Amino acid sequence: MTLMVVLMCFVGYDYQRIIDGVNYWRIREPLEAIYLFYDKKRDVYGIASQRNARDLERALTFAGSKPKRIGINPQDYEDVFTSLYKALKVEVIDNKRRVFIDATSTTKEAYGAAVTVSLMFPNVSIYIVPPAERGWYIPEPGTPEFEEWFSRVRMRKGTVPQEIYLPGNRLEHPNLDEIRILVALIMHGGRAESIKSIIKWCGDDPSNPAIKNRYSRLVRKLVSRGLIFEEPSTKTKKLRLTGFGRVFARALKSIIQMPSKMSEEAQLIEPMKFESSILEYARPIARSGLESTSSLELSASRRELPILTEIRSPTEFNGKIDIKVAFARLAKEFRELSK
Repeated sequence: MTLMVVLMCFVGYDYQRIIDGVNYWRIREPLEAIYLFYDKKRDVYGIASQRNARDLERALTFAGSKPKRIGINPQDYEDVFTSLYKALKVEVIDNKRRVFIDATSTTKEAYGAAVTVSLMFPNVSIYIVPPAERGWYIPEPGTPEFEEWFSRVRMRKGTVPQEIYLPGNRLEHPNLDEIRILVALIMHGGRAESIKSIIKWCGDDPSNPAIKNRYSRLVRKLVSRGLIFEEPSTKTKKLRLTGFGRVFARALKSIIQMPSKMSEEAQLIEPMKFESSILEYARPIARSGLESTSSLELSASRRELPILTEIRSPTEFNGKIDIKVAFARLAKEFRELSK
């Protein structure tokens, strides 16, 4: 079932970019409604926003359906959060629609509120429309005008810092097995024809029912967390990283490749002491009895991790021990963060 789409646009100085964003989604999604959150304050910012909101209401009226205008104070985090929360509750929960929030033309306070409240609802995305020309209002460097502008801008005073409040429950950091799946996917273009492909990339036997079931559970968990998307298929479920999943997987890969003290420490580990060292690093990632049969367990697996051998180079790693220690320590750090 295709979800109907609602656009919620913050209205500030920009007019054309908001229209460009709406036109982009109109030809791609079944657009149902548009909200215009404008600045209700009686100052220069409010006057510009209110004028744009009126003009946008006329320009974005389709088939007799007018956008809904909602006045907010974009410099008040709480006001923006409350207004956006009420609108999202109606559209996402009550009306079962998908929402895209245009944060192109708003304040940092409103942007922070939009990001925070969006994490509390399913089927909500945030987008911006970058300008075709950046910095058109900045004088040419090397000119007196630039020096005067630069001196004025850099010395603009601030007030009391305003915290961007975040919910207590944060995104869960991945465990060692989930890291391997995400990195394996990003190293193969972010897509897999099936779970079987992922199992092979991670060096395990896809014909083993226990291993296949374990990977199925791991993938389902990554899907539920918005890191992997299952594409509908007649025979097998194709898998791909979501937009956030791709960004996160690249970050994980970069950490694994990053030269650090791990490399220096690993060179000092004697081969005979390898297993005990891995156990020490990996101890915080102990799993339940149901999961303990995993062939991915480092202490039971005395072979090189396949997905890491593909990204290893002499400048990045200095042997198998270095790679495994890096992976185990990475998992340990994530588990410590999750406590």
